[in-house]
Amino acid sequence: MGHRDIYEDLDLVISTQLGTSLSPRNLNRSFYRLIEQAEVLKIRFHDMRHIHVVLLLKMRENNKRIAERLGWSSVKMLNRYAHVTPHMQRETADAFGEMFYNKKATV
Repeated sequence: MGHRDIYEDLDLVISTQLGTSLSPRNLNRSFYRLIEQAEVLKIRFHDMRHIHVVLLLKMRENNKRIAERLGWSSVKMLNRYAHVTPHMQRETADAFGEMFYNKKATV
């Protein structure tokens, strides 16, 4: 009898091979081992959630879709990321100017 025969889908983001919840300690242990093997900057597991939001903002994803994706009831949570978006106003002005005037904006 293989794992597929006894796997229980509990709709978890991360689970054991059986589908059950994973202990935070085991998750962190595995995560940090992978970070060491990959020789990348050590971050907390939860930091990946913040990185995901920042990347979505930089991709100009719709705020409502970001909030829904993260399970937030309101887009107001995105106020936490206001420090990420100032340069995006300039990019938006440039893109609009380019589209509207077929050249770079001077705003």
